Amino acid sequence: MGLSEDRLALDFVDERHDLAPGDSMTFGRRADLVLDDNPFMHRVTGRVVHRESVWWLQNHATTTRLELQDLEHGTGNVVSPGRQLPITSCRFVVRFVAGPTTYEIDGERSGDELVVDQAGDVIGTATLEFGAVPLSPEQHVLLVALYESGERNGGAIEGNSSIARRLEWTPKKFHRKLDAVCDKLHRQGVRGLKGTAGDLADHRRVVLVRHAVNSGLVGPDDLGLLRAAPRDADLDPTG
Repeated sequence: MGLSEDRLALDFVDERHDLAPGDSMTFGRRADLVLDDNPFMHRVTGRVVHRESVWWLQNHATTTRLELQDLEHGTGNVVSPGRQLPITSCRFVVRFVAGPTTYEIDGERSGDELVVDQAGDVIGTATLEFGAVPLSPEQHVLLVALYESGERNGGAIEGNSSIARRLEWTPKKFHRKLDAVCDKLHRQGVRGLKGTAGDLADHRRVVLVRHAVNSGLVGPDDLGLLRAAPRDADLDPTG
């Protein structure tokens, strides 16, 4: 296809879309990229978005699994509903099944192949803006869950245990991920994120969400990542 640095192109049945850093595009039955009027397809099946110098594939469906196929290495990864993966290869295919039909979206990303470390964070080379840090998929989903809780409750963020159940995480995992995100941003100079108990701990979540929104780490388009997760009333705490 031929792209300049940090750009991405999606091609579906000779319909090509060129995306630049900061862009995003949804795809599905009623999305930015309309694939088909197949009633078995979700209105918004998935989304491609650029954040922190990395392109991500997000699954916004509730039942459909996306496959991200690396054409350069012949490998593939499954993106389950409500999850996301970084697009690390330069040539790839997004594939999924809706009813009796299989759909494929061809893609090409400019630049070198990205490296993912053992912690799941994408290693980039771009200069970071203040408080803008690379996040692993689970760290990003945690921010989305905090943001969604505040949006749903008029700015009041639910307790950690409620949000952990929302994500189907154990409390220990939730606190570990929350501490990791706060530590990353604290090292970048964001203040108010080192609370450990009581009101200070509640305050740091407010500070965290406010910073995430203002810096573009989360936004309304990310809420689809939580659609597949059951509500608290439908969940039992996990050990």
